[in-house]
Formats: sequence, C-alpha cells, structure tokens
Amino acid sequence: MKRTAIILTKELPRGAAANVAAILMGEAARAVPDLYHATPMHDASGVRHAAIQLSTVLLEANSPAQLINLLATVREQQPALFVVVFTATGQGLHNAFGEYVATVASMATADLNPSGVLVSGADAAVRAVTKKFSVLK
Repeated sequence: MKRTAIILTKELPRGAAANVAAILMGEAARAVPDLYHATPMHDASGVRHAAIQLSTVLLEANSPAQLINLLATVREQQPALFVVVFTATGQGLHNAFGEYVATVASMATADLNPSGVLVSGADAAVRAVTKKFSVLK
C-alpha cells in the first residue's frame, strides 16, 4: 500500500497553502505513475472525477526548519521515497520560470525558504517520516 503526504508550513495563508499543495501534487502526478489511474473516471451523469489511487493527507509543520529536517530525515532513513519541495522563493517568482530555475540551482534548500514538501511511497515509510506532523487545520 502507498501513501502521499503534503506537509505545509502553518504560517501560509489558506490560499497560498492551497496553491503550494496543488503545485506539489502536480509534480507528484508527473513522477509517481500510480498516483492517479490512467483511465478517466466518470459518474453516472457523465461528470469526470479525480481518479486518485493513493491515500493523500495534508499535514502542517511549525516552520521551514521542520521541513528542512524532514528532507534530511528522508535522505538518511527512507531514500526510496519520492520527495519534492516548493519554496517561498518559488512562490515569489511566478511567470519567471527561467529566473526560478537559475535561482534554485544557485541556492541551498534552506536559503530558498521551504513552504511545502510532498513525500510519497510505501505507507509505513511515509508514516514513519511524517509522524511528528499534525493534520492541517
């Protein structure tokens, strides 16, 4: 069984949190082939529904430092997990992808001020690295 967790800093306003979660989920959809079913799903009225196959939870971190620690923990203890980060720097560079790429390539993760991390993989492994985070309120 697999699981996906999105961990966001609690200081993010609601709209920004939704934006970061959507961006992270979009990147996961590209990298985690079984996240969504390949065949579209429709109800009896013909309306398309999200065909998500993996349990997905939204959690909150107290600070960007907690997200940096999470990234280190995954690297050290669960390197098989898929991990992707989005930062306050990235949020500030909308419609400037070239600048975003150059900035990310030239700075350490901590200096980019992480605002969200997505972790996906084996259920037990994801739970192990995210157990200290609470459900997003």
